[in-house]
Amino acid sequence: MEWIHYLQSLGIVLLILSFFPLGAHLYKKINVKNPASNHIKILEIKPINYKAQILLIEVDKKRILLGYSEKGFTYLGEVKNDNA
Repeated sequence: MEWIHYLQSLGIVLLILSFFPLGAHLYKKINVKNPASNHIKILEIKPINYKAQILLIEVDKKRILLGYSEKGFTYLGEVKNDNA
């Protein structure tokens, strides 16, 4: 009869411990969706080939063109906005 109480206690502890990874996952997911800062926005990503991309980002109302490859990021220039 004593082992039944032991198994119940063990089950409760395991149930409580299983909530920690779930809580950490949900916390990370909420923080990714609601960033604290809106200074940098990714406007568009265009793949050039399977290893390279061109990114159009906006940083403090400036539009910047970046290249990305397996070697890293490359600054390509600033895009002027004619509508402003």
